[in-house]
Amino acid sequence: MTDLTIASEKQPMPIMARLKKETGATHQLLESLPYFKTLMDHRLPLECYVAQLRALAIIHGVMESEIAACMDKQVSAVWDDGLRKLPLLEKDLELFKPRVILDFPIVIETAVMMTGKIRMRRIENPVTLLGYLYVFEGSTLGNSMHLPDISRTFHLQDLAGCLYYSSYHDQLLDNWKRFTEKMNRAMDDPSIHNAVIDSAFEAFDGLEILYQSLYPLKTGTKSTHATQINPEAGNHPIPDDEREIQAALRASGRGWREFTYYELRYGQRGRRFSDSDTCWLATLTCLDQDGVNKQVGWIGRVLATRGMPQIMLERNLRFLHEELTISVPDKAPASHKLLKAAQMLCEQRTQQIPEKEFQRMVSEFDTRVGAELAGMYKNTAELLLSSVTDEKNGMEGAVSAIQAWMTDPDRFPEQWILAVNETIQKAKQASDSQCG
Repeated sequence: MTDLTIASEKQPMPIMARLKKETGATHQLLESLPYFKTLMDHRLPLECYVAQLRALAIIHGVMESEIAACMDKQVSAVWDDGLRKLPLLEKDLELFKPRVILDFPIVIETAVMMTGKIRMRRIENPVTLLGYLYVFEGSTLGNSMHLPDISRTFHLQDLAGCLYYSSYHDQLLDNWKRFTEKMNRAMDDPSIHNAVIDSAFEAFDGLEILYQSLYPLKTGTKSTHATQINPEAGNHPIPDDEREIQAALRASGRGWREFTYYELRYGQRGRRFSDSDTCWLATLTCLDQDGVNKQVGWIGRVLATRGMPQIMLERNLRFLHEELTISVPDKAPASHKLLKAAQMLCEQRTQQIPEKEFQRMVSEFDTRVGAELAGMYKNTAELLLSSVTDEKNGMEGAVSAIQAWMTDPDRFPEQWILAVNETIQKAKQASDSQCG
């Protein structure tokens, strides 16, 4: 045996080779579960398939957001937006919406439990997120094998309803090769391998529990879960009445269109959270007025410090009251509590800057930036002024949470940035004068 051979034998096995070797049996066990056997026999009920898509949307939604936001250098070296699968799952689920397939609580709970573990991994040891990513990227290989079964079982054509199962199309093997190379390069330190492999086993264990719950589905209570509105919503209540859900979604859309900023900054993910939050707001009508006000105050504080001034919540509550009153007139007295909560927020805002002065500064800002920018970024001045009143009402960081984005020179011209800063300064002075 030569010295070169000895040196070669001492080289550690690359992470992808270890992952394949050590999790291979677990992967085979997953593929042997009744869900996949029934699928290959073309006997899988449609509700099982849709439940799977919804569960995977929950998991991918959280996993992809956590990985994309992760600052770990190894994770950043592997991740890119081309790995996202949530958009494919959302398109697949859109096809089945008209069929009104309700959620199975045990499936949703299992998926949410997995997302809790994913979030903890980002907090405790971010690099181990790559163990989860390995499992789900690897599943694209198996999915391609099951694609004909999906199409035949549910009579799907042109990949409609099975885009997730056809990830990467004819580039599948090339993508897997690139992923393998990136993983091996990013994790050239063998000391982190065991933790990543443990994470992969955790992901496989979670999927085993999930697929055991997916077939056969346990009969019992079915309902619409918040994650059907927003895969990242987690466990929070939404109305049982479909009329109330649709009213909430309409109200959310109206609120979203009021402020161009929200879509530009938060995109479709922000819209999904707006939808699920507004559905949650609709459930508050079962509380007394004090309870409604406390819950509205809590979410308002949370949103304000994340760059979403409370005036949007104020508007959403008014829109929600209107939509619920029209759609569910028999519950109009209960819905009126939401209007009172909106009035509470309005009073808190106008105590800092009276409405007449508020609107004067709005007009002044729009004139200064010009009609084109004022139209592109609709109602921006209201957000800026509201952030000041929020901060004056004790929500520390409300101004900086929006000001930094609004004054980014890579995004806005100097004329706009000067107007933003001046408006915020004038609003602070107006509030100080009012309170003084």
